[in-house]
Amino acid sequence: MLTFTQRKEQAAKLCGINYVEPEMAIIVSNLNMADKLFENAARRAWTRKEKQANLTAGKQYYQIASDMHRVSSVKCKTSMNGNVIVPLTEVQSEYEWNKLNAYPFSTSYPTHYFIRGNDEIGIYPCPSETIVDGLMVAYEPRIRDMGIDDFTFTADVVQNSVNITNPSETLEGGFQEYMTENFWIKSNDGQDGNWYKVQKVIDANTMQIDNNYLGPSGNGVSFTMGQVPPYPEEYHEAPIYYACFKFFAMRKDTDSSAMYRTLFQDALDQYRETYGSKTTGGVINPGSYNVPNISDVFRMGTLREGL
Repeated sequence: MLTFTQRKEQAAKLCGINYVEPEMAIIVSNLNMADKLFENAARRAWTRKEKQANLTAGKQYYQIASDMHRVSSVKCKTSMNGNVIVPLTEVQSEYEWNKLNAYPFSTSYPTHYFIRGNDEIGIYPCPSETIVDGLMVAYEPRIRDMGIDDFTFTADVVQNSVNITNPSETLEGGFQEYMTENFWIKSNDGQDGNWYKVQKVIDANTMQIDNNYLGPSGNGVSFTMGQVPPYPEEYHEAPIYYACFKFFAMRKDTDSSAMYRTLFQDALDQYRETYGSKTTGGVINPGSYNVPNISDVFRMGTLREGL
C-alpha cells in the first residue's frame, strides 16, 4: 500500500530532484494521470458506486451525478410501497430512442433508459407516480485527483470495532467528510500492519473504517492517514514509473525515459490481464484437461511404486 505522499517521495528520488522543487507539480499531475489510466485499463473501475433519485411523475430526464464516469446499470422500484426492483434495458442508439419516444405514454414504472450527452439519463415510459428513491443508478466513479499529504494524529480505538474516536488536536477540525474519498489509515505502533479504508464520517469526533480494527484497544493510539489510489495495491508503484517516464522525456534523457515507460507498460498490461474479468477462474479449465489418476502416472512413466 502506497499513499500519495509516499509515491511523490519515491518519484522525486528516482528523478533525482528535491521533494519540494517546483517540478514536483508536474510529477503530481502525471501521478494523477496514471491513476486514471489504470482505472480504465481493465475496462471497469476497481470501485463501484450507486446513487438513488426520486422517480417523479411525468419526468423523463434526470441529472447524472458529477462523479459518474460510466453507467453500469439502472434499476427502479415498481411502486412506492413495493419491494420489487426491476432492471432497465439500455437503448444505445439515439435513433432507436427517438423512435421509442414517438409514442409517449406513462405507466407505473419505466422499462428502458438512455444516456443523453454526458450529464443526463432518460427513462421510458415516464412514471405515472412519484416514487421516493425509485431510481437506482450503479456506475464507475471518476478518480479524483490526489493532492493532500499524509498526516498523523492520535485517537481512541477498540479491538474488533469499526469506530475511531476522539481525534487529537493535531487533526484540526476533527474528522471531515472529504476523508471518505480514498483515504486509508494505519496505526504507527507496529502492533497491527493492516491499512483500513475510511468508510464513513459520523461527525468531527467519530469516523468508521471498512473492517473491524484488528490491533489492540487503546487510547491516544498514533495513526497515519493518507490518500491511496482505488485499485489493487500491488500496482500502486506503477504510476511512479509513468511520472518518471514523462520527467525524463522532458529532460530528453531517452534511455531513462524508455526504461520507465517499459516498466509502466508492463505493469499496465499485467493489470489488464489480471483484473480484466470480474471473477477469478480455476487453474484448470473444465473440459480442457483430464487429471490422471496415480496408477496411470506409474504405468506411463519410468517411476515405480516404492521408489
